[in-house]
Amino acid sequence: MRRWARMLSAIAGTTALLALTGAAAEDGKAAFEKRQDTMKRMGRPFYIGIGRVVKGTTPYGPETVTTAETVVAIASTLDWALFSAGSDVGDSKIKPEIFAAKDQVEQLIAAVKAATTQLVPAVKTGDKATIAAAYTAVYDACNACHKEYRREE
Repeated sequence: MRRWARMLSAIAGTTALLALTGAAAEDGKAAFEKRQDTMKRMGRPFYIGIGRVVKGTTPYGPETVTTAETVVAIASTLDWALFSAGSDVGDSKIKPEIFAAKDQVEQLIAAVKAATTQLVPAVKTGDKATIAAAYTAVYDACNACHKEYRREE
């Protein structure tokens, strides 16, 4: 009888472990998808809407300010949850070292948020040099994290 009890206990434990592993995998996939979506929603307006103005391939206009506001709004949502353990799934370019570097990643996120707060005021000036300086500050803040924790393509 004890043997059956131990066997049933082992089966129950294994089932629970598999369920948790599956849940963790789903959480990791969800975090990856949210991170990918967030970075695309922030990157497209940043590189296309503001970057092209900086490069001179797109004229400055009211939509440039709206674009900057979009970048700032999305950057304000950045947090550690986007980089949670197990989110290195599928097409993820995240390096596994990030999962042990929460404090550093949070500092890098804070730097991105700080840099983006200067974006809208700079873009509102309409001055290309001022916009370029703010754009470069945001680019450098984002790239600091990418350089450290993102695999090359």
